[in-house]
Amino acid sequence: MSLKVLIVDDDPIFVMMHRQRVKASSIALNPESHFNGSTALNTILSDTMEDDYLVFLDINMPIMDGWDLLNAIQESPNSKKIHVVMVSSSVDYRDREKAKEYPQVIGFFEKALSNDTCNQIKSNPAIAHFYN
Repeated sequence: MSLKVLIVDDDPIFVMMHRQRVKASSIALNPESHFNGSTALNTILSDTMEDDYLVFLDINMPIMDGWDLLNAIQESPNSKKIHVVMVSSSVDYRDREKAKEYPQVIGFFEKALSNDTCNQIKSNPAIAHFYN
């Protein structure tokens, strides 16, 4: 069993930065990138789900935003194997509160990811066993 990592953000600069940080922190050697929630959802739903997913998710995106993707994940029979880290430029406390309503959300961080943030994510009890 392993952990597949997706970076879902419509900003190519943040995607590049987050890919580099995820690789440098050994969260994943080759994270997959998606520029909207729809393509990420297609990837997740087309998987046999033998592995878990860690999704770095932005909120505001075209086509399917982060909230819509989270709602779709809720409906997935494999929702317990999907772990989401919200990575957003939003400073609205209501977004943080709303994120707490989703059991898949294991963290909420402001852009951009840092080394400390990545280490904190790796030590989260929901996914720490993938890194021990």
